[in-house]
Amino acid sequence: MPDNYSTVCVVNNTNPLIPTESALRRGIKAVGIGKKGSRSLNRDLALEIFAELQQGQFKEAEIAAFFAALFIKGPTADEILLADYFPTGTFADAAKLTHALCNDAPADIKDICVKLLQQKDLNKGDAYTLGKFLLSPQKGDGARGLASIVLRVRYETTEEYLSLLQAATETIHHAFRGSVPKGQPIIQISEPFDGVDHNYMITPCLSQSLQTHYRVISLVGRNSGPKDGNNLYDLAQKLGLTFLTNNSLLTEQKPYGGFYIDQKDLSPILDRWVDLRHEIIKRPFLATLEKFLDPCKADIIITSAFHGAYGEKMADIAEGSGFKGSIVVRNGVEGSIAFPLTRPAKILCSARQSNGQYLRKEFIFDAAQFFGTEMPFEQKLDNPSLDINATLVKEFLENGQTSNNEFDRRIAVTCDGIRQAAEWILNH
Repeated sequence: MPDNYSTVCVVNNTNPLIPTESALRRGIKAVGIGKKGSRSLNRDLALEIFAELQQGQFKEAEIAAFFAALFIKGPTADEILLADYFPTGTFADAAKLTHALCNDAPADIKDICVKLLQQKDLNKGDAYTLGKFLLSPQKGDGARGLASIVLRVRYETTEEYLSLLQAATETIHHAFRGSVPKGQPIIQISEPFDGVDHNYMITPCLSQSLQTHYRVISLVGRNSGPKDGNNLYDLAQKLGLTFLTNNSLLTEQKPYGGFYIDQKDLSPILDRWVDLRHEIIKRPFLATLEKFLDPCKADIIITSAFHGAYGEKMADIAEGSGFKGSIVVRNGVEGSIAFPLTRPAKILCSARQSNGQYLRKEFIFDAAQFFGTEMPFEQKLDNPSLDINATLVKEFLENGQTSNNEFDRRIAVTCDGIRQAAEWILNH
């Protein structure tokens, strides 16, 4: 069977058993990846996208996301026909294209969008202004689609991230702005919200382990994609775990599996972005920023960076956000902070010093060394069952082990690695 078999079937709609996907969405998936991964469209797909656009069936955010990504990539000879969607000369000019895609956005936001299309870095003021707009009820979803995809494709600077995070922090609901009851230090776990496609999640078991010395909260929310697997929000709901509705509930009465905060309670406007992100498909900067909201003034944040280049940036954001310590799991299991069993995990730790500066250290944590034996393989599931995942977590929390040896081993190696990282932070 040729490699492009399924694509051909979708494009030509010749196989009724394969679900169709709009050409525009396939176009965004191709051109909206990033500096190193964006792909050009062939002429047939470009023509199909043009025909769909003529039908006027798409929302402004997804149209803007597509054309902004195409503009940044630079159209090929097969793609340039899409410029005819606009009046002559529009697609060749950043200002004209911004006006066409973002007509209902405020003037200052249009100016910022022009800078983005010109691939200019934003200063703190512009990034903050953009963040306030993106997280507001104002009209202008075209500008939201444009800005989010461009920031993704050309990569955000740390300065932009921190200014956007400032704007996001200001959207935290007043119920999470009060003081937190005194008690043990707080660890915040911030897993990716788009979940897992090939593994069972173990996070409630890690939370339970850490609760010996900490109060542990996890930020969770609806899955914004582009993966459609189960996420920690789904698992916590399925297990009936404890969700906080305000800071005063973060007491020393530690619940089974830790505390959880639902994004729709923490920041309703961020939860609204879940629907926008379904339109633009690709994960924008918000997929990172939502993990660094700090409603309970946590001492340590634990998060992950699947792609190596993002590890340092995640640590930069954690430090800029004011966390005393951070643990960034790299080379882990995609979609979670769990450690792999057949390759080493990398743990980047950061600890604030008495002079306000940060000390960093990276650990290499090898499961084979931990267990004293190599794992011959690592199971990769297709559409892992939420029910089975919940059963395994419940079984482990109640008995300290399950009937699934790989699940138990992943918990053991992850808990030990995170414990060592947290100890290093406390000692430094």
